[in-house]
Amino acid sequence: MGTPVLLSIFALTFLFIVVIILISSFLIGKIYMAPYLPTRTKDLERINRIASLKPGDTFYDLGCGDGRVCRYIGAKNLKAKVVGVEIVHPLYLWNKLMSLIQPLPNVKIVRGNALKIDLSDADVVYLYALTSSFNGAYKSKLLKDLKPGARIISYVFSLSSWTGKMSKDCPRKGDMPIHIYEVT
Repeated sequence: MGTPVLLSIFALTFLFIVVIILISSFLIGKIYMAPYLPTRTKDLERINRIASLKPGDTFYDLGCGDGRVCRYIGAKNLKAKVVGVEIVHPLYLWNKLMSLIQPLPNVKIVRGNALKIDLSDADVVYLYALTSSFNGAYKSKLLKDLKPGARIISYVFSLSSWTGKMSKDCPRKGDMPIHIYEVT
């Protein structure tokens, strides 16, 4: 076999593996919280502004996907602790690779089910979850674990029947809404 044939076989094998990883990430993510859909890069600064972290604060990203929110928040808030939780193994491995490329000592990505993580030390919890997931198991988990004053930032989707403080950030037409809830 010649080099072009070997390169073609390698390229097709690589493409097949990437497609399988993406499909499995999509399906596994949908079962637990939402299919893998990354937060838009242009919204990261808004999320950081809304999080308004102070030194010593703890920020959680539940279902952190590719980790872009964690890395951005961690880079902008070096004195805050940033924890990403991801259950989909290929996305978790991606985060491990990215931590070698862009090491941030204040950012930690853990592999696990976000419903089983202790959030009692959280000052801010960020998530991009489907309305059904957010209003189901996650709402009760957040209300049970979070201390008064902790904030929940939800990208796009909203909580129903929230009794505490809440607001919405959507400055311009075409922007994705970001919902902010405060635990009372």
